[in-house]
Amino acid sequence: MSWRFLIHLALLLAATGAGIGEGLASASTQIPASEILSRMVDGQPVHCEGVSITGDLLLCTLPGARLESSLELINCTVSNASFDGTTLEKDVVLWGSTFGNASFDKSRFLGRADLTNTVFHNASFTGASFDRPATFDGAFFLDNVSFEDAQFDKDASFNWVWFEKGADFNYSRFGYYTYFSGAQFLGEACFSDVKFQGVLDFGAASFAGRANFFGSTFESAAGFTNASFSGQAQFALTRFGGLSSFGDVLFGDEANFELTRFVDAAYFSGAKFRGDAIFGLTKFEDIVSFQGATFQGDLNFKGGKISTLLLDEGDCKDDCRIILNDTDFNRLRVPWREIEDHVVWDPGAYLALVDNYHRLGWPGDEDDCYYQYRSMNQAHAGWGWSKAIDVLAWLSCGYGVRPGYAVAWALLTILIFAILFWRGDGIRRSAKPLQGPAEKDSIPERVTFRNALFFSTMVFLSQGPIDFLPVGRHRYYVILEGIMGWLLLALFLVTLGRVMIR
Repeated sequence: MSWRFLIHLALLLAATGAGIGEGLASASTQIPASEILSRMVDGQPVHCEGVSITGDLLLCTLPGARLESSLELINCTVSNASFDGTTLEKDVVLWGSTFGNASFDKSRFLGRADLTNTVFHNASFTGASFDRPATFDGAFFLDNVSFEDAQFDKDASFNWVWFEKGADFNYSRFGYYTYFSGAQFLGEACFSDVKFQGVLDFGAASFAGRANFFGSTFESAAGFTNASFSGQAQFALTRFGGLSSFGDVLFGDEANFELTRFVDAAYFSGAKFRGDAIFGLTKFEDIVSFQGATFQGDLNFKGGKISTLLLDEGDCKDDCRIILNDTDFNRLRVPWREIEDHVVWDPGAYLALVDNYHRLGWPGDEDDCYYQYRSMNQAHAGWGWSKAIDVLAWLSCGYGVRPGYAVAWALLTILIFAILFWRGDGIRRSAKPLQGPAEKDSIPERVTFRNALFFSTMVFLSQGPIDFLPVGRHRYYVILEGIMGWLLLALFLVTLGRVMIR
């Protein structure tokens, strides 16, 4: 419970003069419900403040089920009230009042409806319609409440409303600005198949139970910034027609956006996903940002279509898997080092990432991604000539993206042959290298390791120095090292050229 809510509750209790748990008979003055109904029948406006209305306030019994005058119940207590099917032509103000049982099913509010700070022990607004602005700011619903199939043609304000148990808004329609900023949903919040035509604000709202927005439509901007979802957040098959913001939202359980369509930009920057984040078959037609987001479960884009995805500076925990299988993305901006240990193996996904980094002009990330693609492809391949060649390509040049591998092999080759020439006493210093046969004119002088290293280096690069000559079988080693030198130098130049040209 937030400190803002505690302050709000204290002010409400001070205004009503009694706590919620003290019962309905706490008001000092009592008025029979029949007296109020009589005034309504006569077409007189009703204004009560700080009174307790006894009996059943049944507006549905009015002639034609119509109330032609205004109704104001300020800080009143009502045991039972029924507005079922009633047309309320003037403003209805129930500010700060407490209702035991209140039913507004299929009622129609033609004037302004102000239910600010109202307390409902048991209430239902199924099928109700509000032609003018409806304000429920700071209201308390202490039991399950239903707004199913309700219609809000103008502003609907539910800022800092307290829903103690389930809140059912299924199939309702919000035609203008809608506010649920700071609302507290302690039970299940049902917003399935709801149509939000105007700007929507759920900023800093808290969902302790399951939040179900399945199949809903958000035609304009939708804001959930700093909201908290402790249970499952269900947004599957929804449509966001305007800018949608889930910045810094906490998803404590699974966040399901499967088959959702984002027509405009979507903002998930700084969000925390403690469960799986499911965006399978989701379509992002504009830019979507997950910058700085934290993922503890899977991030699943399988089969989705993404225009531009910003995923940099995110925090993927050890168990996080990024699933891009069959995902069509035009641009994905995230350094490879941030996701390399989390992308689930799929050849198509890896090759798409390679192409993506090429389009971004990030050659280092392109090479690193391609290297891991070839490594994992080799690991999944069976033994055969293809895999043998693949292993050779890996060892020699890092699949064509690691020129340093060729340099390392070159240095190792020079060293190995130098040791062979030195330990095998396979070269001699020549006294007259340009006159007569090498065997006749050579001086039997044992060379040092330094001489052998020099000789091996020269053989590897081009040909051996004229002041040293191989003897015996070491003459064949010279030929072998020369061939390996040509191959490794060619491999190094080709790999280096491929990397540098880009």
